[in-house]
Amino acid sequence: MVLVLSIVCIRAVHANDATPLTANAAGQVTISWTASGDDGSAGRATRYDLRRSSSPITSSNFASATAVTGVPAPQPAGTRETFTVSGLTVGNTYYFAMKVGDEANNWSTMSNVIQKVVNTTVGVNNDPALQLSFSRPMPNPAAGSSRFTLSLPSALDVRVEVFDVTGRRIRTLAEGNFSPGRHDVAWDLRDDRGNRVDAGMFMVRALAGGQTFHQRLVVMR
Repeated sequence: MVLVLSIVCIRAVHANDATPLTANAAGQVTISWTASGDDGSAGRATRYDLRRSSSPITSSNFASATAVTGVPAPQPAGTRETFTVSGLTVGNTYYFAMKVGDEANNWSTMSNVIQKVVNTTVGVNNDPALQLSFSRPMPNPAAGSSRFTLSLPSALDVRVEVFDVTGRRIRTLAEGNFSPGRHDVAWDLRDDRGNRVDAGMFMVRALAGGQTFHQRLVVMR
């Protein structure tokens, strides 16, 4: 009998989590998920296959993404699990996705894809007069990609997300604790699974320092 493996939903752990972890050292990202079973939500799976890449991961390129070593064996279904990926380049953006396998070498379909900027220190400007702000997108309208400038007067937890006109979140562009200064946030007009979004209007929301910023972006084909 072929067992049906549950699909895990992974996320990057950051400072605002209800169960905080020790702050990551430079070049690390901590990922969290809930263990799936090897038959739906029951039982215990055998292995995880966690992949990382500097470009969006899709079901078609999952196997060519870099395999993350050292991921422990799955815990019983429903257990909250975390794993810290080390050896990453500070300031770079990484994408992570996972599959779950059983003892018969059956594999689940791919999890969601998360994007994480690693402890960025790029573009720091120690100007004490720097004001908290999130710029308009450039270019706008956009056909290939668009960029924003996030200005921070102090180190702050930041989250930048893209929503469609129905309010559905389709992409997380940045998440984590950012150093003071000006930071470049780019969107390649793809969703969390690496698929190019359709033409239309999108809302980009930045949360930082207890403030919320919204910018509208028109995507063209």
